[in-house]
Amino acid sequence: MFGFFKALTGSRQRPEGEDQCNLRIGGHPDHLRPVDDPQGLGAYQLAIEALIRDESPEVIYLRSDTEDMSVVRKALGYLSRIGGQVGVADQLPDEEVAAIFGVDVRSYQSAVVNPQGDAAAYG
Repeated sequence: MFGFFKALTGSRQRPEGEDQCNLRIGGHPDHLRPVDDPQGLGAYQLAIEALIRDESPEVIYLRSDTEDMSVVRKALGYLSRIGGQVGVADQLPDEEVAAIFGVDVRSYQSAVVNPQGDAAAYG
């Protein structure tokens, strides 16, 4: 199942005139900011920490403007390790995102719909 949450997030395009990047993050799918970390060397971690500190989102949306999803996967892994937020990457199958978070697909989907619910305890 690709993007159970694609209906929620739609098909997002990067703002016109912006360069492509392989990671955009934000607390809302319409407000994603680019992260300058093309190789996934750690700037994504700082960007996630700043987003959490500044906005405290319960759900963090992650996208890539390119076919390269490696930094999105690294960022999801980082979110999984630090806990407290749910990550949504609608370009990846829900099964893959759930596996990164170490939960079954149903628990992952429940956590996205209701981040403060019982399924959030798994994150």
